[in-house]
Amino acid sequence: MKLLFGICLLTFGWVANSEAYVPENARKYITQLNAFYANKKTAPDEDLFNGKPLFWRRLDGFEKAEQKLMMTIILDTYNRILTQMQNETEDANVQHSLIKVKEYLNKLKIHYFSEKHNDLKKHANEVMALKETDPMVQRKALFELMTVYNEASKLGDASPVHNHRRRRQAKGAKKHRSKS
Repeated sequence: MKLLFGICLLTFGWVANSEAYVPENARKYITQLNAFYANKKTAPDEDLFNGKPLFWRRLDGFEKAEQKLMMTIILDTYNRILTQMQNETEDANVQHSLIKVKEYLNKLKIHYFSEKHNDLKKHANEVMALKETDPMVQRKALFELMTVYNEASKLGDASPVHNHRRRRQAKGAKKHRSKS
């Protein structure tokens, strides 16, 4: 019973938030794909509705620029998933629907998310791919450490959270001085 209630709540919340901007044709293709893969039972429903979404709620707690970067990563991931599904199926209607959904996602990405996000993601992937066991990487990292530390400090100093904390501390110091 709890599972059913959770599924209903999750579905209601997802549907209420998810369909506002989805074009009618894209919605039709997505619905067809959901029906096709639900009938195939590639994964048990309990696993599908286990309360651990893949992408939903991944943007919570981030600032707008960070959300946009994360969304480009999510859209790229969808493209890879849909391409894999397209390669695995022999059903022409399903392949067509997958192609159409990918087209809608790519239009969305081009329209709303700048190329800077792709460049940033590319640089992030390059940094994360560095081999920490490579002696040259270790030497270069040490060589650049002072500069990177300085830049990180400046960026941290400019963050709204840090400025808010600094203002709170300044207010506390004023109160403390006025009591003295």
